Amino acid sequence: MPPTVPLNELAVAVQNAVQQVLGKHGVGPIEKLWVGFVASENIANPQEVAGKLATTLGREGGVQATASIGELEQAAGAAATTAAIPRVKILGLVFKPPAVQK
Repeated sequence: MPPTVPLNELAVAVQNAVQQVLGKHGVGPIEKLWVGFVASENIANPQEVAGKLATTLGREGGVQATASIGELEQAAGAAATTAAIPRVKILGLVFKPPAVQK
């Protein structure tokens, strides 16, 4: 049997961090978490992979999860143009912690 993914524990840890670090600035509890990883450049269909990831982690973690793809600009030298800045894809999922799921 494959190991289970403790998404509930991750949600509690993130909630605690938000309360400890950002709570003093008026940031309340978060309603959704985004979990992801930097995708390899050779992934042919990132949307399909993100969907499978969300389905698997949602099932294993016992939460409703939605696939998500983000993009992150990598640092480039001062002389680089916007078009030359390399971008990496981040595949992941968005889910609501169990305390706020409806």
